[in-house]
Amino acid sequence: MIPDFIARRLKVERNRIGTILNEISQGSTPEVGFYALIAAASLIASLGLIANSAAVVIGAMLVSPLMTPIFGIALGMIRGDAILVGKGIRAEVGGIVLAIAFGAFLGTLPITTDVTPEMLSRTEPTLLDLLVAVFAGFAGALALINERISPALPGVAISTAIVPPLSTCGLCLAFGAYRGAYGALLLFTANFLAILLVSSLVFAMAGLVAD
Repeated sequence: MIPDFIARRLKVERNRIGTILNEISQGSTPEVGFYALIAAASLIASLGLIANSAAVVIGAMLVSPLMTPIFGIALGMIRGDAILVGKGIRAEVGGIVLAIAFGAFLGTLPITTDVTPEMLSRTEPTLLDLLVAVFAGFAGALALINERISPALPGVAISTAIVPPLSTCGLCLAFGAYRGAYGALLLFTANFLAILLVSSLVFAMAGLVAD
């Protein structure tokens, strides 16, 4: 159980609830700009993975908008808002497919067929990866409900757990490394579920459940 004093500090004022709902709903809308950013993030992440450059992978984290649809699904679930849940699922699934596809596309180009350490680190999920996703989900949800916290930093943390594994999955498929692709997809799935559950809990404690 969460201590009462923490729950009280997470509580959102009623006049801010509408703003939060609007921000998450807009960020969960599958539109051209959203998918363009996903494509760019996947290509940047794939190039970083191929070049074994952590700095380039971080660039992809800054671009990716995949975190907000997860929050949209979480918020829609606790509020019983089927429209928001559906919107978030469409955006997330479309983003997942696009990120993997662009990773696979880049993997078919005559750049390299070697699996790098940056890629390998994302094909074998560990408990540490799951813990990172849990804390990233908490940080991201907290940033959304607290206007005094910038959403940029937790956004980077969450994208760390999302975009590189998807790009790795696409690259592994292109290289014929199907076991690695499965491991990368498993890492993404575990991180997605961890972020979804933690953010749902934060939103519920913040009083965002529908009246």
